[in-house]
Amino acid sequence: MKKANSANPSLIRDINRTSVLDVMRRTGPISQADIAKILALQPSTIMRIVTELLEERLIVSVGQGKTTSKGGRKATLLELNKDGAYAIGVDLNADEVIAVLLDLGGVIVAEVRTDCPSESGPNHVMDTVKQSIEALLAQSIVSADRMIGIGVSVPGKVDSVTGTSVMAINFRDWFNVPIGEQLEQAFQLPVYVEHDMRSMAFGEMWFGNEYDHMLCLGFRSGIGLGLVLNGELYRGAHQLAGDVGHMIVDPDGPPCSCGRKGCLEAVASEKALHNNVRRYVQQHSLSSADKLTITMEELNIRFIYETFLQGHPDITAMIKEAADYIGKTLCDLIRVYDPQAIVIGGNVLASSSEFLDLVRSAYQSMQPNYADDIPSIQPARFGEQSIAIGSASLMLSRLFKPNGV
Repeated sequence: MKKANSANPSLIRDINRTSVLDVMRRTGPISQADIAKILALQPSTIMRIVTELLEERLIVSVGQGKTTSKGGRKATLLELNKDGAYAIGVDLNADEVIAVLLDLGGVIVAEVRTDCPSESGPNHVMDTVKQSIEALLAQSIVSADRMIGIGVSVPGKVDSVTGTSVMAINFRDWFNVPIGEQLEQAFQLPVYVEHDMRSMAFGEMWFGNEYDHMLCLGFRSGIGLGLVLNGELYRGAHQLAGDVGHMIVDPDGPPCSCGRKGCLEAVASEKALHNNVRRYVQQHSLSSADKLTITMEELNIRFIYETFLQGHPDITAMIKEAADYIGKTLCDLIRVYDPQAIVIGGNVLASSSEFLDLVRSAYQSMQPNYADDIPSIQPARFGEQSIAIGSASLMLSRLFKPNGV
């Protein structure tokens, strides 16, 4: 690692401190001497930083290492204190608000799920988000001084600098909603707002996925893509990179919420599946043998998934069609971005091996005959919680980077 060459002593201290924490995050138990070697810093500098971090309870000593080859004293090993800091992660999507409290080791210590009133306007939605966070905090016994902030993920266009959700098509009257400002005022904590698929991609990177080039596709009420290029999140010139849900895949397809026809989201998203199954239920005379005796209020993605697992032929055909569209789109995207891997997540269906097998089948069948190194398709590491965990990890990461995310 290169040493900082800035003349600002405060900046140098911040860089050195965050670098020490990041080494511990990546390596696990480690001695001060080994940290000094990795970072090419003076042992006295490392000793000062370690003393501060121990006093702040961000790190702990965990015993001693092996005896040196010369028979010297065993070195004390240090690692992150998982209880040293916590962050809240909120996954705000059109169907549900998922809020998690994450410790420094990436373990969920509390979780709250609430239906999202996305058709009721921004005020009602933000009230629901605040209530979800309040309920989350009520579940935990974490002291206020251990809480470092709130990460919030939302679909659509996001201005992360101002903490504003600029636009989200699947939310009613949702334009320039100051999520960051409202939550900072409500909870007196720093807030970071990010696009939902970029949050999922960041969570994949932060908790062990070492790919420098990765596509993270989210399948929910909408469809989006988080892009990791050269080991960094890619946002694009206008914060719209990854808006694959509004790529036209069937010019003669159904209308999309964006105003066009045949977008990927209109034919292959959770919302599209829900609409197709609802029409099926309404148009057919159903009996218990159909395994689809259900009211419209009970119809959701979990029911669709369970019916798919039971082998209902018509539901399976609908899901296979969605998987075919997604597989074809991914086949095109890898020609553009050349990733090492593709990660898919978002809901219970997207995280299932059965659905991913259908996507893989379509994806592999559409490869050109010269393709010899096809990126693998993998499930998101944390399933339905991937975006909420990614949101919290964006905030936790500020401990390890002097300038935040």
